[in-house]
Parts: sequence; structure tokens; C-alpha cells
Amino acid sequence: MGATETVDLFMELINDDAREKAVNLFAEHAVLGVSTPGSDERTNLRGRDRVGGWFLRAGDGFRMYTNEGRSMGSSYIADVTVMRPGVNPMHVEANFRVENGEIVALFLQPIPGR
Repeated sequence: MGATETVDLFMELINDDAREKAVNLFAEHAVLGVSTPGSDERTNLRGRDRVGGWFLRAGDGFRMYTNEGRSMGSSYIADVTVMRPGVNPMHVEANFRVENGEIVALFLQPIPGR
């Protein structure tokens, strides 16, 4: 499975509230980087358990919708709308790195002015 198919499946599972299955698409040594809006700070989580925990704790109603994306070989970069109940939607750039059908890295960065 290539980067596009892996990311499509990940988004589908997240939006179907099958987050545990979505987490299983991450490699054991995966890295998640989440940038803080309006800051130069970024949280980095390493390993499937920590990366997966971030998504599992997101709660009911957590959704990620791809507005547009482009495949760049083993990378997939997308403009994504992230939604959580009670919080304004957030637009982020999601940069996925996929190897052998597993997500090895995901970096989420807010898109300014959106």
C-alpha cells in the first residue's frame, strides 16, 4: 500500500471512530510532531504507543478531513481540517511519511490565516 492509500485509510478509520485501527497503521518507531498555533514550539512523540495515545485521547467526535493533498512518493502532504466537539475547526498542514504501508512520521502544523 502506497502513501496515498495508507493516508486515505487512516483518515477513513479516524472519521469512523475506529481510532485503534488507525493507530495500527503507525510503525512501531513512528514519530508525531505537533506544532503549537502561534508559537515556534512543537511537541514530538515517539513510538506507536505515544503517537497512538494522542489520537486515542482525542475523544468522541474527533475528525480529520483532507481538503486537498499531494503525493510525493513516500510522502503525502495535505491541507487538513481537524474538528473536535466544542472547539473551533483548525486547518493544518499534515505531512505524512509512509514506508511499507506504515506511517513512520506525521507532522501537523497550523496553516496561518485559516
